Amino acid sequence: MLPPTNHDRPGSPPLAADPEPGAAPVPWIITLRFASYPHDLLTTLTPTSTHDAFINSIKEADFARNGTAKAVMSLSPSDTRELFASLQDHDYDRFWGVTDKLLNHSGITVKNIPIRVYNPETGQVIQGSVPTRQPGTIRGDAQTLGTALNSLVPIIFPSKRSVVLARPVMHGIVLPLSAPLLELMKEAMYPDGFLHITLAMMSDDNDNSNSFVRLRASEGDIGAELPLEALVEELEWVML
Repeated sequence: MLPPTNHDRPGSPPLAADPEPGAAPVPWIITLRFASYPHDLLTTLTPTSTHDAFINSIKEADFARNGTAKAVMSLSPSDTRELFASLQDHDYDRFWGVTDKLLNHSGITVKNIPIRVYNPETGQVIQGSVPTRQPGTIRGDAQTLGTALNSLVPIIFPSKRSVVLARPVMHGIVLPLSAPLLELMKEAMYPDGFLHITLAMMSDDNDNSNSFVRLRASEGDIGAELPLEALVEELEWVML
């Protein structure tokens, strides 16, 4: 998440003062507005624009996975409506009933995993399409989260197996670098078809109190040693 900003808009309240000494730090500040929509900063959302943006996102993810958008273009009009309605109704089973058709389309093998990596320290977003198999390996080893992050952000993930500067977080859970990327996509991808991974930077002084993620990490590196089955169970619990 980007750091809070004020944008100096008319009527904008000043940002909160620094917390008192000894008080727990506030990770971000949220201002809720009911008027003066910032049309110069945000797109005006309507049911139609939201629907179109979602469909365009799943087309983009489908093309990134397969090199073609054939799977999503082959969905029937009723399947497309069902997919969007499942989001509106928060219906997990209906969503996957249609999404399985995208991931297991006849005659198409998933070649790449679409990923977006968010660095909250800089506000930078890194987007990539990572092959399901590690290029250059003799046996075509399966891509893991660690190998993917090493290829996308090698400065932050110089090691493919151990976290050094940051922990990868998805759905509020610290992920193990050993997680197979293809399985992670099938079990925990976001509704738009991407893996959205946020980086929880590791401070030099081991101060893990600055955010929920760092707090979870300090409680035993959640996910660091979990088998994929246990990780999936925790992800499903978080998404309920």
